[in-house]
Formats: sequence, structure tokens, C-alpha cells
Amino acid sequence: MTQQSIETIKRDYPYQYFGAHPNQNETTFRVYAPRATRVSLLREGNGWDCFAETMTKNEEGVWEITIPENLTWKEYKYYIENHSDYLSQPYGMSRIDPFSPQLAVTWGNDDTRNFNSIVGDRNYFNWSHKHIDLPHEPMSIYEMHLSTFHDGNYRDIAHKIVDHLGYMGFTHVQIMPPFQTPIHESWGYLVGCPYAIYERHGTVDDFKYLVNHCHAHGIGVIVDVPLGFGVQDWDCGLANYDGTDLYHHSGSKGWNNQWNSRIYNVGDVYVQNYLIGLCTYLYHELGIDGARIDAVAAQIFLDYDRGFWDWPKNDREQVDSENWDLFNGLGGDRYFEERGYWLSEAVDFAGMRFLRDLHARLQHTAPKFITIAEESRRVFPRLACPVHEGGLGFTYAQNMGEMHRIRSYLQIPIEQRLIEHIEILIHNNSAETMVNAMNTHDECANGKVRLITELGNHVPLIGLAALCWFRPGAPMIFQGDEFGEEGYFDVFQGVDWSKTGDYAAIHQQQISNNFHDLNHLLRNEPALARHNIHSMIRNGSNNERKWFSFIRWGSDVGFESDKWEDHKDDIIFVRNETPYQVECNVEIYVPVVGEYKVIYNSIDQRYIGSQHYNQHDPYWTIHSSGQFLYFDVHPFQNIAFKLK
Repeated sequence: MTQQSIETIKRDYPYQYFGAHPNQNETTFRVYAPRATRVSLLREGNGWDCFAETMTKNEEGVWEITIPENLTWKEYKYYIENHSDYLSQPYGMSRIDPFSPQLAVTWGNDDTRNFNSIVGDRNYFNWSHKHIDLPHEPMSIYEMHLSTFHDGNYRDIAHKIVDHLGYMGFTHVQIMPPFQTPIHESWGYLVGCPYAIYERHGTVDDFKYLVNHCHAHGIGVIVDVPLGFGVQDWDCGLANYDGTDLYHHSGSKGWNNQWNSRIYNVGDVYVQNYLIGLCTYLYHELGIDGARIDAVAAQIFLDYDRGFWDWPKNDREQVDSENWDLFNGLGGDRYFEERGYWLSEAVDFAGMRFLRDLHARLQHTAPKFITIAEESRRVFPRLACPVHEGGLGFTYAQNMGEMHRIRSYLQIPIEQRLIEHIEILIHNNSAETMVNAMNTHDECANGKVRLITELGNHVPLIGLAALCWFRPGAPMIFQGDEFGEEGYFDVFQGVDWSKTGDYAAIHQQQISNNFHDLNHLLRNEPALARHNIHSMIRNGSNNERKWFSFIRWGSDVGFESDKWEDHKDDIIFVRNETPYQVECNVEIYVPVVGEYKVIYNSIDQRYIGSQHYNQHDPYWTIHSSGQFLYFDVHPFQNIAFKLK
């Protein structure tokens, strides 16, 4: 191995250099602790003696020791000391390995706890489907929380995922953070060691089994990854690792006030490599297909959760040209009247550069790895645009605010709704490709209720799902939405599986039928595999009668052509917002004269039961009169047509 290749590994694949690396005859340990004055290896073989096996430090601040034994599956720690004069008192503490693939946890009778690192074997698991030959377009996402979905071993969870999602037809499962956390009620977001799989559900190889089993049955795996912050706990986290803020910012910038967590110092080269290497590790070592990057707003705004002025404001006159170029490529500057400062004063340029560099490097190390930006502010319209086009490089953006606005819109009395309000939401002209979350864990926890509880019954829920699936982007739901789970999400309350299957209530079966059929359409209709916003065009609305329509293009050809072959995969979608029949011969423009067949009808008896207005063939055909379709729409009807 040449010196250059070692440098490349330390930069792009740091987990292959740092941490514990066994072979047949020996095990090498390496840990970065540049300000430590002494580091020792602690393990059962030396009686956990702080002075038995002292490590050697090189000029880069890396401590190393090689033990002439194969220590695979053995527990260990590092005892790190710092006796420097700048500390008010000497530092000495046993710490986990930041690159641990898994941790061993023991609990005392008095709720004391101990975390040890475990020497792993990257090549032990026998993969059959490490990566999946599955494009991310089309994509429908099922978000799940491991413990409440099924609180067992990862292997048991794998079979539950495949049995349930395989039948429902979701293309991807998105797992809330499956990393080691000391705080179970944080839903996994307060991560201690981000390279370590949460031991509550088994070993790292058990988790690999979950990924492999999902892939073998055509289901992609996305994990939620908090790259901006970690726990403040020292026993299973990285805070003050070598006696100083090695991984995190110092002072107030290093704290997130809302979550009481530490913020990573992404301006440091080692920390950049550590976090970017995590995404590479997920892809190459765990077979993960993509990551939803949590709380992007917290990474790119200095004022996020810090009040109005409890943050270091940028001097607009001192911003260098590189940062201005990046900033302007994302959308540019503007003044916030309600906050009293310029956007450029509140932006964390180091956080922006980190996310840009993350995606630039992933293009070389893991080009098939997809990323989703979970962004609550949506100030910048180009987060999910390629780096070479001035964006940050995310594959998708997830607009958390849009979900709030749609749910607020659905609370407006129908007669007071303005169709343009929802049209503005779905016709956003964004250059980004979006994840359209019908619901997430955030929207049904901490006092927020489930969709069916909020909407009152399952009929508007059926229609909302149709809108989510037929608009451009990747639709997403949260576990339980697919059968109408009620109440709210509780981290200690599991999914009520009695509401599924043959013994479920009729309305629960009908909700499941709807998601099953929508996913079938998603997988088989070319128009629904085109996630870009330009695959849709507004196609009329009536504010008085509360209906609107759009076309999903099945190809790159729009109204400029009237040839049948250019429009054979187009989908005409019409939505009625009201519980009333609109007997007005709704006039829908179509690109081609011909016979159109109904491919989806939300008022099918399969979804809402027998009603006086659905006692007919729900999948009839209609011939356009010139360039228009004329038909009546029924209560809460969402209907889709395609050329026959």
C-alpha cells in the first residue's frame, strides 16, 4: 500500500484505517486524539488496566498499538489522558472507539451503565444481496421506528418488513436512526456513536441480515442520519474526547439548545472525513441505499434554535468569494423583515460547504447512494440540485413545512377553501426533486395526532393518499398510516398489528387496499416514475365547485405534440375537494383526442365501501369530445385517466 493510497483511505474511507482491525494473528487499534498526553488500550486480556498497554502517538495525533492476538468480538476501550496546562484539572477517562461497529452495554441495578466497544469483522457476514438493482425512480417510502414496528432482533424485524411492505408494495423502507443511543425516547436521533448499530436489536451482522433480506425481496433501505449533532454523554458519545472539543464546536456554537446536544465542528478536516466517511461506510459496509439527512436547517443556519441573537452573526462585508458563489448558487441573499437581519448574516457557510463536499465526494466513493435533505425552513430552492449546477447535491429535498400547510388546508371548512392554496403547494416550480411526506413521525407525536384522527374518517385520507401518489416526487408515509392507526406516535407503544389482515375493521382494510393499489400503479406507470416537477402541468380548476386537475407527462413531450405515441403514458388526474357531487360536466383538457380509461378511482367500493354514487363500473372509459373530457365528479373523488 502506497503512502498516497493510505491518505486516500484516511480521507474517504476512514473506517478502514481507524478503529480496530483484526487478522488471523494480530489486531491493530488506531484512535485519533491529538491533544491527549497518553492513551492506553483497555480490554479483558489486560485486566482493564489503564497502564498495561500504552499506545504510541505519531506526528498526526493518531495513537496506535498492535496486539499479537486475533481479538475479533472482544470488548475494549481507550483510556485517554490529557495533563496539559490549559485544562483546569487533569483529564483521564475511558472512552469508546469512535469507529465501533457495535457496542456492548451493561446496566447496573442502580441504573448505572457501561459501554464497551467490540472488535468487529467487516468480512464475516455472508452477503447475497449487498446492493439492490433498483432505481430510486419510482420510489414510495415507508418510514418506520424499529422498536415500535417490532421490538425484536433485526432478523425478526427483517421478516416483518418484507412480509408487510412486500405485500403493500412500498419500494423503500426508511428507518429512523438505527445507531447507538443512550436515550431510547429520542427516537434514535440523539446518537452516541454514529458508526455503531443500536445494540437493542442485535449485532451489526444482524442488521446486515435485515438489509440483505430486504434487498433479496426488492425493497431498498434508507436510514435517517443526524450529521449535525450528537449526544453530550461521555460514556457512549464523543464529547470532549481527548479532553478538548475534538469533534464539536466549543462554546455556545457547540450546543443545540432545543435538543441539549453537541454540534459537530464540520469545519475541521478530521471531523469532515469522519462524517462523510460514515455515509460511505453505510453504503459499502452495511449495504444501505441512501440516507435522509436530518435537520439540515440546523446545519446551515447559525440562528437555528438559538433565539434572535444568541449566535455569532456573519459580517456581510467580510464574506469571501467562494462562500458568496456557493450562497448565490443556492438562491442568494435577502432581508428578513420579521427577524431584522440579512439571510447571509445567519448562514453557516462551513455547514454549507460540508454538505456540498459530502455530495461531491460521494459521487466518487458511492455514486448510487441517495440522500434526502430534511429541511424545515425551505429558504434555499436548490438544496437538491447537483453540485456542478451550484446546488448542495442532495438527491431529494423533503419540505417539512409543506406537510403542515396541507394539513392546515384540510382543516379549513370546505366552502371556505381556495383551490389556489393547494395548487400553490403542488405546483411549486422547484428545480429540486421532492419527497412528498403525507405523514412523518414528527407529525403524529408530541401532541400531534394521526391523520385519520385529525380528518375524522378514512374517506378524505384515501383522497389525500391519491394526491400524494399522483403528484411528482416520492410519496412517503409513517408506519400505521397504511391501515389508519389512530391517536399519536409513542416511542413506547408498538404498532397495533391487530388492525391489519383479515380480522381488521372494514375501513382499515379499505385504507390498506388503497395504498396497495397506489403502489402497484407507481411501480407500473412510467409517468409516476418521473419525479421531477416538470413532469406535471396544471390542467384547470374551479374555485366555486372545488375541483382541480393536472397532467403527469409520461415522456418529455407536452402539448406541442398531438400524436398518440407521444402521450400513451400520460396520466390525467382530477380531484374533487367536496363531499358533494359536482354535476357540471367537468371540462378537462387532454393532449390527444381519443378514448380514455379510468386507471384509479378513489371512490371505488374497494376503498370506501358501497355508496349510492359508486354503484357502477369504477374503471369505465370515456371518449374525448375534441380536446376535452366531460364528466361528473362525485364526493371526495380523486380519479386518474390514461389513453386506452
